[in-house]
Amino acid sequence: MLSRAADGGLEAVRRLRVALWPIAQTSVAAGLAWYLAFDVFHHRQPFFAPISAVVCMSASNVLRARRAAQMMTGVALGIVLGGWVHVVLGTGQIAIGVAVFVALCVAVLVAHGFIGQGLMFVNQSAVSAILVLVFANGGLVVTERLFDALLGGGLAVVFSILLFPADPVALLCTARGGLLTAVHDALAQMADIVGDPASVPPDWPLAIVDRLHVQLGALIDVRVTADQIARRAPRRWASRDRIRDIDQQTARLGLLVSSVLHLARSVVRPIGDELSRPLRAVVVDVAAGTALADPDPVAATARAAAARRHAATLQAAARDRADVVLADVALACVDDLQRVIELPGRQPSRRSG
Repeated sequence: MLSRAADGGLEAVRRLRVALWPIAQTSVAAGLAWYLAFDVFHHRQPFFAPISAVVCMSASNVLRARRAAQMMTGVALGIVLGGWVHVVLGTGQIAIGVAVFVALCVAVLVAHGFIGQGLMFVNQSAVSAILVLVFANGGLVVTERLFDALLGGGLAVVFSILLFPADPVALLCTARGGLLTAVHDALAQMADIVGDPASVPPDWPLAIVDRLHVQLGALIDVRVTADQIARRAPRRWASRDRIRDIDQQTARLGLLVSSVLHLARSVVRPIGDELSRPLRAVVVDVAAGTALADPDPVAATARAAAARRHAATLQAAARDRADVVLADVALACVDDLQRVIELPGRQPSRRSG
């Protein structure tokens, strides 16, 4: 238990160390937003300017520009719709309910592309519509909210695109490494299950599926961020070609995840020794090759070749359709691993932005 607590503490420290630079940027942006709104533009209630900056930037340098665009667009839409509802129904509980209904419906209807991804745009539309009615007798407050949203979101864009754009290559390589680690851990657990079917954990394969999907989703978010930075941040224009190459790596890695998940569903059925031994050997070699894919592609290729030989043995021992399918899935894992190795990722730099 003490060892587990120590590991958890080390992991928490690692997360904080990675997030310190984005957190520092967010803190400076929040203070600057308050200064501009209160001291320069003399807003009476400038609280939303630093809030907007924090909401857009947060403790991560992923999706900052997208969140800023979604927030500013949502606030503007909500103010327009809230004003329309106020003209028709005035204020009160019915008007607020109608304003939220209208804002959410219109936001869902018009949301498309990156604006509609996630809930930032939709939620900000509804919140702004409510505030229009709450401050119906203070038009200046509503105007200041719109301005403060533009101010905080604009600072988030300036920080994330112009001043401190994250290194898109490092972001992608870090996310790729996290997904490769998750794939390796899933395969290692699979090897234990094949070797000892009684050791199947009660949450298998739900925990593995959840972890792989979370890591794959994180990689997709990083791809969006990397693409935006490479296209819009002048300091990162030189990385455009490299980003296109890594996009191909990401597609290959997604296929490997799909094959591993398919294999996870297949390994728990009862199979004889003539199948379990070569199957376990395949899984062990693919797991080792996954761990070596980036640091040592040559060694990873050797493990993939060994896994392919074991997969051939597995195919030769197949007795019925289910065995053939299992052998085909194992071979698909080997093929996808080899494609991942052929497009290795560069090791990330120590600071990603």
